[in-house]
Amino acid sequence: MRHAEAESVDSGTDGGHWDDGPGDDGPGNDGSGPGRGRIDRFNLALWLLGILAGVAVLWLLQAAASILIPVISAFFVAVAVAPVSRWVRERVPRRLSWLGLAASMLLILGILAAFFGGMALVAQRVAEDFPQYAEALGKLWAKVNQWVQGAKADLAPAAGQGSGQQAGQGGGEVPVDPITGFAKAALSSAGQTASILVLTVFLALLMQLEAPVWREKIVMALGRERCRTAVEAVAAIAQQFRRYLVVSSVLGLITGALYIGWLSLFGVDLALLWGLLAFLLNYVPVVGSVVAGALPVLLTVATKDAGTATAVAAGLLVIEQVMGNFVAPHMQGKQLAISPLVVMIALLLWSWLWGAAGALLAAPMAVLIAITLNHADALRPFAIFMSDKSDRERFDAHTRAE
Repeated sequence: MRHAEAESVDSGTDGGHWDDGPGDDGPGNDGSGPGRGRIDRFNLALWLLGILAGVAVLWLLQAAASILIPVISAFFVAVAVAPVSRWVRERVPRRLSWLGLAASMLLILGILAAFFGGMALVAQRVAEDFPQYAEALGKLWAKVNQWVQGAKADLAPAAGQGSGQQAGQGGGEVPVDPITGFAKAALSSAGQTASILVLTVFLALLMQLEAPVWREKIVMALGRERCRTAVEAVAAIAQQFRRYLVVSSVLGLITGALYIGWLSLFGVDLALLWGLLAFLLNYVPVVGSVVAGALPVLLTVATKDAGTATAVAAGLLVIEQVMGNFVAPHMQGKQLAISPLVVMIALLLWSWLWGAAGALLAAPMAVLIAITLNHADALRPFAIFMSDKSDRERFDAHTRAE
């Protein structure tokens, strides 16, 4: 009897042991239990904080665009022309070291003068040849306006009757002059662009003037080793930015040549002029390609038949899509050691944040972020994800300042 009770007690003890087994082995074997739950909640909290921080940074970048755009543009300009200043300073007496700064600023002003001089040449030529196309463009605008009014009448019969009566009373006159509206918008945009450029050049001048002082400040604040790392990062960013300018110039020349060839094939007037415009506006992503393609298409619609205009528009669209969405990201990514996919995402992101200026700075900003991340041990994996290389050694070799 006592033996049976002992077996019963042992069996109950064993049963209790097996019931408690999963709880005892939880954290060590199957990953369940309160310890794992705390870790998961901690990681989830970190991810949520990271997402919130990212949203806050994007909001700040967009809110401070009027300040950040000229400052960042000035930084890229200053580091791009720094070798010119250094080259001149090394070859003149110490008392004439200011000639290095003067040479770099003259280079900046010369590039701006060449760009705006080319744009002025295009505008002057268009203004000279515009009168012979004015009548055709006026008729085209009248047809477009008539089609728009007809579409409004179909969508809203009541409103359409009123607009039809007004059109009948007006005798078919064009109610709005599109050229005048476009000219006013262009002048307003040109004024804003000129003010940003003046501020950018002035800030670039100040950055070059104070560069030695800031280097000493960084040495005192961070130490010589960290200062050397920072200087190497800035030199790498400057080198990659100069590569970006070279690649953009080559792409612009190719795009301009394709424009000239395609427009000449259909006998479009001012083909050389439109090719020059495509080259100049290649430095202004998205907006530049739209303007460069729209103007010759508009002229073709006004002076040629519908089939020719459609073929010209289709060809220019293919050129812009291939050059802008395939060739440019591939070449820029290869030269800058940045993934072409990242280049496209950066273009979309910075265009959304800063408009046309963001599109212009997208690739340089991607390079700046990648190189900065590569110099932080905890963030280095993100730099590798942004690059087109599979390991850090290859990325360092491509982005190392020469």
